[in-house]
Amino acid sequence: MTAPWEDQEDQSLTKTIQKAKRRILLRNLVIIAISLVSCLIVIFAILLGAFKLTSREADKVAMDEWGYISISKPNEYESGFKDQSGFLSGVLELYTYKIVEGVPIPWNEYWSNYQVIGFPDFNRTYVSTFGMAGTDPQMKAQGYEYYRGYNRYNGKRELAFFVPGVNYNGKVLNDLPALSQMESGKLVEMALSFDKDYSFAEVKAMLPAGVRPVWYWVDTYDDRTNFHFKPYKDGNGNIDYPMPFWPSFGVYGFGIRPDYDKAEPGDFIQKLKDGLQAKGKYYSEYERIYNFLKKDKAEPDAGDVRLLGVVVTGTAKGLQSLNGQPYVRAAVLGAVVDRY
Repeated sequence: MTAPWEDQEDQSLTKTIQKAKRRILLRNLVIIAISLVSCLIVIFAILLGAFKLTSREADKVAMDEWGYISISKPNEYESGFKDQSGFLSGVLELYTYKIVEGVPIPWNEYWSNYQVIGFPDFNRTYVSTFGMAGTDPQMKAQGYEYYRGYNRYNGKRELAFFVPGVNYNGKVLNDLPALSQMESGKLVEMALSFDKDYSFAEVKAMLPAGVRPVWYWVDTYDDRTNFHFKPYKDGNGNIDYPMPFWPSFGVYGFGIRPDYDKAEPGDFIQKLKDGLQAKGKYYSEYERIYNFLKKDKAEPDAGDVRLLGVVVTGTAKGLQSLNGQPYVRAAVLGAVVDRY
């Protein structure tokens, strides 16, 4: 038979053990809660940091691309972009348009992959796009070795540029006669390639009234051998002649802006300096052009910018004043639109 005080001791011990278990359970729950909150805070901090790093890289790449487009795409302007961002990487889609005498034309789309430095790009998108080429019956009849280029989004003609002094086997485009076959009020974009290089002041002075320059083509060709400026024989002994430059590659310059109707050679030099300072994707190209312009000087100046051609706009009737101008070696139609 158990003594009464022994039952009391057992009950007291049981209560003590139960209290200790509750305290341990409560302590474990608190530890688990603190751990969960800490993990959530750490995960949130990581995601927030990744978002900020990715956004900063996207902004940097966008500025880099827009800067390069402004000197490498004649008469093209940014119309916006779409950022498909992932974890520390993403893809930018950039959109451009042209303006022909006040009429905007959606023009192109460019893609650029980006990632935070040191992080692999798991969201990489590979984009391979080509312009459309069309057979021009007149060019075919005259034995041209190349085709006309057309914009892949709207089907309008692409500009083309012919370097002064380069032997194109006589196959140099002249679309000036086509202007007389259009309605006089048609709005026209045209690339003029000169017979030699000119200064900015000379170009401004020699263009007729009614011809509006919107983009100036700058001589940036430091290595004329690798740019394929001379004919050469292929493996079959046939002579392969140089091709004109298209806006997709090989032409650099400066022009007006939709909100700023002035252009100066200093604008081009400043763009080069901005590109060098940014140290982005196109740094080596900025450096090559900058060094070519400055030669043995500390830095280039406006007088070092020599022009090989110009993109102009106007009416079909107004641009006919270019007929017979001795400085026009080639004239290539670009976009043609109606005023309304």
